[in-house]
Amino acid sequence: MKVIRFGMIGAGSVAEKKSAPALQKTPGSSLVAVMRRDAVKLQDYARRHGIARYSTQAKDILEAPDIDAVYIATPPGSHCSYTLEAALKGKAVYVEKPMARTVQEARQMVDTCKKAGVPLFVAYYRRAQPRFLKAKELIDSGALGEVRSFTYQYACPVPEDDPLRPWLLTRKDAGGGLLYDIGSHMVDSIIFMLGQPKEVIGRTDNLSQARETADQSSALMRFESGVQGSLQLSFNVASRLDRLFIMGTRGSLTMSIMGYEPLILEREGVLETLPYPQPEHVQSYLITRVVNTLRGLDNLDSTGRSALQTQEILEAIDNSAMWVYQGE
Repeated sequence: MKVIRFGMIGAGSVAEKKSAPALQKTPGSSLVAVMRRDAVKLQDYARRHGIARYSTQAKDILEAPDIDAVYIATPPGSHCSYTLEAALKGKAVYVEKPMARTVQEARQMVDTCKKAGVPLFVAYYRRAQPRFLKAKELIDSGALGEVRSFTYQYACPVPEDDPLRPWLLTRKDAGGGLLYDIGSHMVDSIIFMLGQPKEVIGRTDNLSQARETADQSSALMRFESGVQGSLQLSFNVASRLDRLFIMGTRGSLTMSIMGYEPLILEREGVLETLPYPQPEHVQSYLITRVVNTLRGLDNLDSTGRSALQTQEILEAIDNSAMWVYQGE
């Protein structure tokens, strides 16, 4: 059966361990070429990862006749343009999250790939990890009874000047900044587990004033099932917190989204701990499904269209103005 030959655009921190090694190790997949604009860092990356072909020009990936799929691992500011170019060359696309800076860009990506007849996948890899599949199974099977509500809190100190990812602090390169970069995983994971959202309202603030993008976000979500919940994300605090608490009529489930703490299931006062260790390469489960879908062995539903919905919710939170009462 055909091996899917990937070309990778971008070779930064995400590609170092989370994704590229999985593209190399997954059965039926081969990472044949890599592109990065910094020639010195590119050569070092290619040498360490055993990739024979490398270039500082994206066209050498996009126009290569022996490349079946393009993995785009650049900052969000170039996701749309590279996706459109790859689609027009007839190549499948696997793009990092968030899929774009804006909903408009995300829709253009989805529409162009559909018109070109090529698949578009987005790296919301938690949808394929065993612990999230288990959480969804518990919810769907009624282990919690009827789910009524959820709360999610995330806090993490982020330097005002990030030397490793300076692009993350600018609207031009990152769109919504930390809300889109980290919050996208949170919003997408909650949708994956709880179903179709119906309404969202939120508020973002830039309290530190040291970056262009928000460092504080709050949101309320209501789902078609009637479930209501809240999210609070803080990137300007000293403490760390990562806690999703889902409550139902028969029990509750506590878990992290960004971390790998065990799931804690509570029913009738009895606690059950379900450990799921962090995989060596966190994208490996999703990449396996991407590859198998491209080979006709699977039908992955984590696509550009599902990621577009996540993008719409992030943009709604970013653009919303929730506060009604304004004190003196």
